[in-house]
Amino acid sequence: MTDRRAIHLKRTSFAGIKSTLVFQDDALGLQVFRSEAKTGRVVEIAFSGMRCKPDYNFSFGSHQQAEIHRTKWIEGKHAAKTAKSVRQTERQERLREGHTLVVGDVLSASWGYDQTNYEYFQVTRVFGLRSVEIRELAKEAQEHTSQAMAGVCVPMKGRFIGEPMVKRVDTDGRVKVHSWGVWASKKETTTVVGVEIFKPDSYTDYA
Repeated sequence: MTDRRAIHLKRTSFAGIKSTLVFQDDALGLQVFRSEAKTGRVVEIAFSGMRCKPDYNFSFGSHQQAEIHRTKWIEGKHAAKTAKSVRQTERQERLREGHTLVVGDVLSASWGYDQTNYEYFQVTRVFGLRSVEIRELAKEAQEHTSQAMAGVCVPMKGRFIGEPMVKRVDTDGRVKVHSWGVWASKKETTTVVGVEIFKPDSYTDYA
């Protein structure tokens, strides 16, 4: 028995023997079953993908209400498929183009539970379209006078405190700096009279 056949049987069993299949789209795995209660209300149960748990299981006052809801649901599924296809295409294009990081770029990462920590890294080498070498930077911090254990900080470009690390660059230009899921992204700057200025980040240190 094929997977689709098994899924269809499970869905049919869920919908009940009195239900009728009123819509099907094999490309998206959509199926809608309908049954009518003695009160005249219309019950529709809809499934999508490879799931046997319904997307919706609603009772409607009329066939028209059921069809309106079903049409919106179907349109939403097609829109989601189109959006996913666009994202995949854009991702492939970014992979072909490679990242835009260059030597000297500063990356910022924030993390913490019940606090906000900031770490900064500087790109020191670029390896092709996929990888960079980064080193952690020192930071300058200033605590708020009105709030203890909180303040602002900025990276100190060129002041390295960490060893070189070679990292893969994600398609959106981010670099994973910690295995538990901390990502660093490029920190934008402004230049004033030839001096590179970083916008301060607000940190907390309550723990």
